[in-house]
Amino acid sequence: MTLQTDVAIIGSGYSAVALALNLVDLLPPTAKVSLVGKAAGQGRGIAYATKAECHLLNVPAGRMSLFADRPNHFLAWLAGQGYPWSADDFVPRRIYGTYVRHCLDETMKRTGNRAALTLVDAEALGAEALQDGGLVFTLSDGERLSARVSALCTGAGTRRLPLPEAAIPAAARPFVVEDPWADAWWERLPADADVLFVGTGLTTIDQLLLLKRRGFRGTMHALSRHGLLPQPHLAHRADPVETVLVPGGGEVSAMLAALRRQAEGATDWRAVMDGLRPVTQDLWKGWTAAQRSRFLRHAASFWNVHRHRMAPAVAEEIEALRRSGQLVIHRGRLDALRLADGRLAAVLRDGTPLAAHLVVNCTGLDRCTVAASPLLTSLADRGLLQPDPHGLGIRVDDAAAVRAGEGVGRTRLYALGPLTAGHSWEITAVPDIRVQARAVAASINAEVVAG
Repeated sequence: MTLQTDVAIIGSGYSAVALALNLVDLLPPTAKVSLVGKAAGQGRGIAYATKAECHLLNVPAGRMSLFADRPNHFLAWLAGQGYPWSADDFVPRRIYGTYVRHCLDETMKRTGNRAALTLVDAEALGAEALQDGGLVFTLSDGERLSARVSALCTGAGTRRLPLPEAAIPAAARPFVVEDPWADAWWERLPADADVLFVGTGLTTIDQLLLLKRRGFRGTMHALSRHGLLPQPHLAHRADPVETVLVPGGGEVSAMLAALRRQAEGATDWRAVMDGLRPVTQDLWKGWTAAQRSRFLRHAASFWNVHRHRMAPAVAEEIEALRRSGQLVIHRGRLDALRLADGRLAAVLRDGTPLAAHLVVNCTGLDRCTVAASPLLTSLADRGLLQPDPHGLGIRVDDAAAVRAGEGVGRTRLYALGPLTAGHSWEITAVPDIRVQARAVAASINAEVVAG
């Protein structure tokens, strides 16, 4: 059976819900919108599915509204629910996930003079193009869904451990946690054992906090190429400082040097980083492919730890773990895993061994590579999309319309969020995605109205 819809939104996380809510506001009341994704995760994704109170947003509540045109919406919702948090507070991510889901549920209830929004509890496995630019999706429940306009909001999955298969002996597999969010791995960890986290970003921070709450007494090792932890937010955000950088203003190294000088002369470097937000995407777009490659190779790790920061309370806990010696940060690359006498050893590239009861992959989210998604692979095989040359999602234009392969006519297909990082770079945080969601909703509305 083939179902019919005007707009198909593929995905169930934040990007998908943000687009759906904007479309319901903009589309004519006769329009139909289908939100395609597993019902259990709709509105939450990986970030907001956590139930742990210690997992906080890394952006203050005052900047986390779901709607670009209603900046105080989240704060008003918090007050309406009786929560005590204010604009400068870092709220538990569980609460934010509840907020997003509440907004979705409330929209579903509004049926008068509004476009109809339907939740489809299935995954899109593949798609083929229609002559008019629409798409027909094959769903995991055996149904097919035909859409006049579609949007890919599939988000990012978890990266694999950075080791070739041959470097992980079969006997060591039970001691490796590939996805810390899909596995209650801590239940297999003795309270006084050693554990190695591969990665030192926000995913590792989350896992460290979980172990601390469970009374873990062993040593927590964390390994990454540069050994960098995310920097902390200030308790009260300083006003952003207008950046000295201009899109197209020279080589990457020169621009980063200018940014560093500005940060050194500022009262607080965070104000300089925050002042970059209005122009970050234009800076990225102004670089050549070679310049982008150099940035990704040499500067992206440093950018990420300064741009994507920890809540102040979280940073204090992590610093206390380091001071006590329970958390040890290592700089280097993982080369292989060995198992001897029932004990696991992670071997670094310089030959250094690290003994651990478990190795937990915390390298973070995948860069939305096409190969990681059966749906994206299906679309790419048909020439309906092109991978970004840097592995940052797929190619889109300035309106987030997906670029088809050579010789393939344009399909009515858009993409949002991390899938468009190759075009915009900074498009993973709520303040950026909500603006994109509103703009894409306006473009889709124009296509639906035009017929």
